[in-house]
Amino acid sequence: MAYIPGYDYDIFISYAHLDNEMLPGQEQGWIETFYKSLNLKLAQRVGKADAVKIWWDSKRLDGSKLFDQSIQDGVQNSAIMISLISPSYLKSDYCIQEYELFYKKSQTEKIGLSVGNHSRFIKIFLNNIPYTGIPENLEKFGKSTGFPFYFAENKDDFGDPIDTANPMFIEQLKNLRDALVDIFANFQKQLIAQPKAPCETSKDKIQKDTKSDEKFTIFFGEVPDDLRSIRKKTIFELKNEGFEIVTGIPPPDTAEAHEEKIREELTKADLAVHLLNQFPGREIDGTDTWFTKKQVDLTMEISKNKLIWVPSELNLTDIEDESYKVFLNTLEVNNSPDNKFDYIRGNKSELKFQISEYVNEIKFSRVKKVSQEKISILLDTHFCDQQYAYGLVQTLLQNNIQPYVNPEEGDPRKNLNLLADRISQANKLVFLYGSVERDWVIERVSAALQLIVTNNYAIDDFYIYLAPPIKMDDDIKLNQRFLKINILNNSADNSVTNGILDKFILNLKSSA
Repeated sequence: MAYIPGYDYDIFISYAHLDNEMLPGQEQGWIETFYKSLNLKLAQRVGKADAVKIWWDSKRLDGSKLFDQSIQDGVQNSAIMISLISPSYLKSDYCIQEYELFYKKSQTEKIGLSVGNHSRFIKIFLNNIPYTGIPENLEKFGKSTGFPFYFAENKDDFGDPIDTANPMFIEQLKNLRDALVDIFANFQKQLIAQPKAPCETSKDKIQKDTKSDEKFTIFFGEVPDDLRSIRKKTIFELKNEGFEIVTGIPPPDTAEAHEEKIREELTKADLAVHLLNQFPGREIDGTDTWFTKKQVDLTMEISKNKLIWVPSELNLTDIEDESYKVFLNTLEVNNSPDNKFDYIRGNKSELKFQISEYVNEIKFSRVKKVSQEKISILLDTHFCDQQYAYGLVQTLLQNNIQPYVNPEEGDPRKNLNLLADRISQANKLVFLYGSVERDWVIERVSAALQLIVTNNYAIDDFYIYLAPPIKMDDDIKLNQRFLKINILNNSADNSVTNGILDKFILNLKSSA
């Protein structure tokens, strides 16, 4: 899910592959560096790695290949397009196809072609292309100045893309980041302001929310004859919503065979539903109990999620069979938060929606549990180490570790309120010491230690991660007694997939 609701990607980067070609000695092209730098800058701004989703194509399309389906999907499911404009871009049929596709799909969306005062199509100029050199078909979103990412000594010079190590590149990247964050905010405001479709009711929303690619199986227990029609209707509606239903288990030869089959199905089901009323229904041959009660008893023993439903008008005093009356009364009396089942009195017309709501609660609790189990760390880095930080972030995400990324500041003691907020979201801190000055790291770590002590933050692990260029273990020392600071020296290897990092990730997980 993207940062902007309703989209798979926040940004689609459109570029000509010729502009990403590497010169001898380079490890990556200009476009790839731009993508990684923007990705990290946005993560630092919103405070969470991988929160903003950016689509960019790392493959190479030549004239013999068809327009890639994955590219079409990326364009169709993106909120914003950034085009890196150069002579190569303007002459690329693929780039123009991407632009035209984004324009057509934006026209059909309620949000329109612009958000607030910003166009959804952002131009990045890699060369000093005169205004008259931009084709009219690239102005369908309206005329905008764009962002110059080129250096030209004179205003009439063609210029070249700014070196990514140049402070001018960093400054322009910040300007672009701030504009994008403003667009994000306006996007969300406009989406919230849009009225819901008049035909959509709260029931419709419940129905849509229960739709999921995730397989969800519901076991329906045996019912008395007068509840068969409502059970059949509810099962039909739930099947249309994509649920798998288990019900109607054939009468067994023996009570033991019936119990064995029910146990098997309950073990596989995500939810067990039992519909009961004043009549107990059929008896199990050779026993003094009913199918309904036996299946409820097995559900209570086996199922994690169970829902007992009775009609709202049910009056227990009307039940003739005394043992069945005690059974239902016990269920109703034991209906409390301390018990591991839900007991609902409701109308038949609302049954499907009550089950759907309960399924939503189960799914939400699963997502919440996964979120709580995911290890979260705060990764603090200076801009000059951004390339290494980007690779480290991707490796952590692949290992189910959520990095919160702190914004780079020139002054290590600037913006401490934001640093404190980020520390409070994580229980492990990692300070990256690569090309940045040693004193900057010491000041930054000292500020973090002060915040931890002052605010009593629960920090489990505190690391200083030594990244390239090569350093000795004792290159950085801090005289303090509040927390143990672990030094991880991975400065001799530019890779972020080596054995030292594997051990670091194992330590993070084992300590969690």
